[in-house]
Amino acid sequence: MSDGSVESKSAGTVLPPGDLKARAWKRFLRGPDPVLLDELYVPALAEAVRYDRCCAYFSSTVLSAAARGFAKLIERLIARGEDAQRPSVRLIVNEELSAEDVQAMTETGDTAKLEEALLKRFKKPKDVLEKQRLAMLGWLVKAGLLDIRVGVMRRGVGIVHAKFGIITDESGNAVVFNGSGNESAQGLIANYERLEVSTSWSDTDRYDEYRNEFNTLWNDTHPDVHTVTLPAALQLKLIKLAPKEPPVNEPSNALARQKAAMIWQFIVESPYLIGEIGEATCDATAMVDLWPHQRRVVQETTAAWPDGRLLCDEVGMGKTIEAILILRRLLAGRGVRRALLLMPAGLLKQWQAELREKGGLIFPRLEGINTLVWPDERTERVEDLAEALRQDVLLMSRETARTERNLPVLLAAEPWDLVLLDEAHAARRRDQVESEFNSANLLLDLLRQLQLRRRARGILLLSATPMQTHPWEPWDLLSVLGEGGAWLADFSAVRDYYGALAAMSSGQCELPLARRAAALIASDSEFPPLPDGNSVRSLDDGALARKLSFAPVTQREEWSRWLRQSSPLSRRMHRNTRDTLRQYHQMGLLERPPARRSVEDVQFDFEDARERQAYDAVTRYINERFEKLEGEKPGKGFVMTIYRRRASSSPQAIRESLNRRRAGLQAVAERRAYDVELRRDDAPELLGDDDVPEGEKAISAAFPESPDVAKAELAEVERLLADLRALGALDSKRDKFFGLLRQVTDDGRPALVFTEYTDTLDYLRDSLVDHYGQRLGSYSGDGGRVWDGESWKPVTKDAITRKLRQGELSVLLCTDAASEGLNLQAAGALINYDLPWNPSKVEQRIGRIDRIGQQFSPIWIINLFLKDSVDEQVYRVLRTRCQLFEHFVGAMQPVLAKARRVLLSGNHAQIEELAQAASDVERDRLSADTYVQAVAQETPTAKAATTKSDLLKMMQLFDGSFGPECCVAQDERIVELSNAGLPKACFAVTTEQLEADRAVHPLSPSEPTIRQLAAVLGRPGERLPLVIAAGQQSAFRATSACWVRDGEVLPIASLSALLERVDEWDGTYPPPSDWQGALADRKKDAEEEVRRRESAATAREKLSVARQRLAALLRLRRELGRFLVCIAGTADDLNSTFHEQMRRDTAGARRLQRCFAQLGEYPDWTEAERSELSDFVDALTDNQRQARAIGVELEAALVDPRWTG
Repeated sequence: MSDGSVESKSAGTVLPPGDLKARAWKRFLRGPDPVLLDELYVPALAEAVRYDRCCAYFSSTVLSAAARGFAKLIERLIARGEDAQRPSVRLIVNEELSAEDVQAMTETGDTAKLEEALLKRFKKPKDVLEKQRLAMLGWLVKAGLLDIRVGVMRRGVGIVHAKFGIITDESGNAVVFNGSGNESAQGLIANYERLEVSTSWSDTDRYDEYRNEFNTLWNDTHPDVHTVTLPAALQLKLIKLAPKEPPVNEPSNALARQKAAMIWQFIVESPYLIGEIGEATCDATAMVDLWPHQRRVVQETTAAWPDGRLLCDEVGMGKTIEAILILRRLLAGRGVRRALLLMPAGLLKQWQAELREKGGLIFPRLEGINTLVWPDERTERVEDLAEALRQDVLLMSRETARTERNLPVLLAAEPWDLVLLDEAHAARRRDQVESEFNSANLLLDLLRQLQLRRRARGILLLSATPMQTHPWEPWDLLSVLGEGGAWLADFSAVRDYYGALAAMSSGQCELPLARRAAALIASDSEFPPLPDGNSVRSLDDGALARKLSFAPVTQREEWSRWLRQSSPLSRRMHRNTRDTLRQYHQMGLLERPPARRSVEDVQFDFEDARERQAYDAVTRYINERFEKLEGEKPGKGFVMTIYRRRASSSPQAIRESLNRRRAGLQAVAERRAYDVELRRDDAPELLGDDDVPEGEKAISAAFPESPDVAKAELAEVERLLADLRALGALDSKRDKFFGLLRQVTDDGRPALVFTEYTDTLDYLRDSLVDHYGQRLGSYSGDGGRVWDGESWKPVTKDAITRKLRQGELSVLLCTDAASEGLNLQAAGALINYDLPWNPSKVEQRIGRIDRIGQQFSPIWIINLFLKDSVDEQVYRVLRTRCQLFEHFVGAMQPVLAKARRVLLSGNHAQIEELAQAASDVERDRLSADTYVQAVAQETPTAKAATTKSDLLKMMQLFDGSFGPECCVAQDERIVELSNAGLPKACFAVTTEQLEADRAVHPLSPSEPTIRQLAAVLGRPGERLPLVIAAGQQSAFRATSACWVRDGEVLPIASLSALLERVDEWDGTYPPPSDWQGALADRKKDAEEEVRRRESAATAREKLSVARQRLAALLRLRRELGRFLVCIAGTADDLNSTFHEQMRRDTAGARRLQRCFAQLGEYPDWTEAERSELSDFVDALTDNQRQARAIGVELEAALVDPRWTG
């Protein structure tokens, strides 16, 4: 055409002549790939007919980067047809060879070494964009429009460092650019490039310099660089990538990648969003859905941190899930970075699994003191405990943590933001005396030191039974949570408070008692408002006391409820029961009520006289040996109580025990070595500190020391074993059990069968396998077993749970190892083949099936007893008086402790005492009100920004078009991610899938791989319209998100809102000023939220410290007053007595001087205090008064551990 236009054969259109002068080119450019495409490559090459480029090292990535913006260039070259210069595109790349290889190449033309080096660098492209750009180069090579040459230094040292390009249009006008040498994959795609741009018409000298430099290199006339044509093998590799049709469309994955980047950036930041939205997102992206009662616990406990809480839901109500969801929230920037989780050693694996499977949280567990084990059983050795404690999150056994050797290491570690203790009732006083507050066992001492020495910012305690034997036990736990003040200065204050509550509930509260309760209430700045809604501060102590004492009959129930629900114990303890669930069901918030329990006690008797004779003979032997051993040393006969329990379990259990005792007696008789401790095979599983004689660490086998005595006992044991062998297959109990088992499984429900002893379990397993075959399983301390048709095959705990859930097991035989940590609600019946010697473990057994999610109702609980046995009589009292088996016994825990002693002794005479103990507890309002049941309340829930179903849907964005590729499998419950620049990984959002495969990752916003994925999708310097800013300070982090467009800023609070914006976005960046302004505003909001959280947490910590010190101060003041009144006999002038006693040269005087130093002044004794002290001394006998004057109680107040706070 006469005007210079050319026809585009590919598009059928006419292209006007290219004109580089038509655009003003920026002199300096910086930015990632999209910016340089927009500002240089695409507009310049669209006008060009020739492109000369000198690149960096040869690689597929570098070649791909050199092809940026080629689409319009190709279209113009096609349009020129035969007029197009060949080659129109010349690329020089570089390689480094040794001096010897360069010399050989220049002298002989042998490019073998060069070809070898280049082939190593030419990798198969993984990135889709890279592949498309290489395909362009391949097409140009195939069309003869592209030539590539390789430059090497003639002296074999270094490479050519000049990186520049010249783009020329049809008129000979050119744009010249040069810049940074960072042309690696990361340099060209992820990081900034810096370019300087000039033109041939504005800077002729610069153009001539680079034109001559390129021609010198291309023509191999450069003095330092030898240039050769790209070896044929490499050209063929490029040609193989060439498409059939000319690639005239500019390849780009930027828009799809950028949209995915914004979506996934929002997802991973959504748990940190300000307000309830972020908290709701933490819950909604967990692997489990919260029940209404759990939602309330999680919300209140998280909001209260660092104030501690007691989670005391009944067994099977989901305390562990509550704790895990609390952790999810707190770890998401709400104050917790370092979390130490302590529990019995036997629960470590279960906790670790549930953290991952239900919360998507990955915690290592510490085995010993130098081995970290991750959820996939990968191990990591550490030098010592101190190094292990550098882990920000850690599971550790309480047995390891509490030892005197390890405690200093634990206290020296970086402070923890949260310490969690499961089975917290094990932390209690060493001396169970009401006045012995200072006394602590190792576990309680550990908690106190963590709290008082500021090594734990917050503490969370879990226990279904916070009171074991004494009413002060839960209050001791409250103390380590930071409670204090007058409530914990003297336990008599608590007794007065609950005494007033009991009096008001049953009649009228006498005014003196009401005054003491009112004074306690008034001292508590956080006491809830009065029943009428007014503040407690609106009344003085006298007015409040009168309201308590003279409340009208019609209002007493309301006032009683107010007192019960307002105490620190009720405020800090969450206790949901099955009755709470029934309330939620009545409110329409649960689809079904919790399962009912149908309990049946079944008696058996010996059908054959030989059985009775053998049993009685064994019982006589046990009783006689027990009396003899106890006569030698109290506690020595304990081993015989175990034999008694085993005899009631099964003939096999007592037979094996007697066989082991016979072996020991033979060793003594023959003067050989023998085990002095009872073998593990004889003891019940999960033997705790409370199950061994006081002061002992193990159970003594109690063998005689004399060989002659041993021979005599050996003869008796031989006779007993002979009697047992003579029974053959006779076993009335087993036969009765077979009928029961068939009965309870007739309707298809799986059944659990519990026994205390592995010998009995093995005995039952062998007896049942012929009938049940592969539908029979077992679980004990040695793990799970299933029958594969030929032998008992070991399986994991998860496999047992899964097989039961999927209906593959009809009967599961269990020891008490299965009563902790196994969730077996797929079973609908439980048979207690024998009952535990510790009745409190009964609820642990039942709790395996009476759990959230139980489908059978009623669930059957069947107890098998020998007629008229001690077991039958004790458990009858516990069932009738304490409602054991029907529901959780709660306040009756002290009765269970007494029942344990009766079961171990076998003493029928003590059974009446159990009924009396139950009556005593019923009258003790303090014990009863320890277990205040939570009232069902609907908890408003904010809409989550992201849910787990959102996560699954958004994984489908990774279709491979911009790199990452997602494959959905197994009914869309597992997704596999590859080609993301990260190791290939599988993800799941269901507990079942995570249970089935430890290699599967939780699909959760906090999962490290997911966070890395979100990071690799983004590119530095991209001003995407989604703006997310974070504020962070120590363990606090908050984020705020918005969308910037057309001069407006739109808040983004949900993924659905974001998707609307993303779908309509065309790739246009918002103006820099708008983007920067939105970022600054969002950052300000996030930082203000972080400051608010930190300030609130600090204020709570200070209040906790003040409460602790106030409790110690009030205790000291009270004990000082009691000491002084006992010295003086009157409360009229206590400070004179104080002054006079301090002046003496005695140990007592020095003690009083320490008191004065702690108090800082002489106390200003109030009239109420003097009156109380007068009543106190008047009630003492002379001996009691003299004992008080010794000052033991005062010394205890001086060394109260809370003074260290």
